[in-house]
Amino acid sequence: MHHPYQITRRLSPHHRAVQYEEGFSYVMNMRVLLAVAFMSFGVLSQSWAETYIAGAIGGTLALPASVEADENINYPNPPGSGQLFRGSNTTIGLKESVAYGVKLGHYFGSLPWLGVETDVFTTTPHVMSGTIAIDTKSSTVGTFREAQSGVHLRFTTWAFSLLARYPGDHWQPYAGIGPAIFWGHASGTGLSCNNTCPGPSVDTSSTSFGWTSQAGLRYVTDSSVVLFGEWKYMSTTANFDQVRSFSNIDVHYQAHMLLVGIGYQFK
Repeated sequence: MHHPYQITRRLSPHHRAVQYEEGFSYVMNMRVLLAVAFMSFGVLSQSWAETYIAGAIGGTLALPASVEADENINYPNPPGSGQLFRGSNTTIGLKESVAYGVKLGHYFGSLPWLGVETDVFTTTPHVMSGTIAIDTKSSTVGTFREAQSGVHLRFTTWAFSLLARYPGDHWQPYAGIGPAIFWGHASGTGLSCNNTCPGPSVDTSSTSFGWTSQAGLRYVTDSSVVLFGEWKYMSTTANFDQVRSFSNIDVHYQAHMLLVGIGYQFK
């Protein structure tokens, strides 16, 4: 005997058919979703096949940097009350230094010779000590000589490159070029005023745009480890507020980098 409040539901053949169709549709939809998921995973796996990450270390060979600035001759407290010569120019020597950084890149499956890369590198091409000749563009003063020492430079570069390579199984020569952001920093103390008075302390920064190019040769092992050697060239015009007797300084920075590195190529 059934409880008074118990309701027993009997499904008609039509309702059972509808329920079966709904269950079948649910199963098929799940299969489609799983198939799409596996296909997507396969596509993603293929897209990662030519993606790599790497680190590198080497040396920077900086070219002599041309400098355009406002030169205040009579200081030690620039801008001071001395003679100020706008648009003066000189050339400073930059020291060799260590360079290091990381890179992340990808080569396209449909165009295996074409790729893109971003990298970040830091180097410290400090200013060489010595006397520099400053052209004041004045007919009465002419060239003024000043001692500069103890100025430390650091440049960090974030580059974005378009790459072309020979897509060999192991040996892959490549080249690339692209824009870059340069963060520069100048600091330190030292003698100036023709070595007759201490120069003011230096602590100034710059952000500028420029470009980089590269060429190299990499070797991909069977275990997906990548070994490479690379040459890079970079160029920018960094603007600093004040260094020694200079103010409103434009430093035309150019440098070569020679690097070796190791990375991993995802499969």
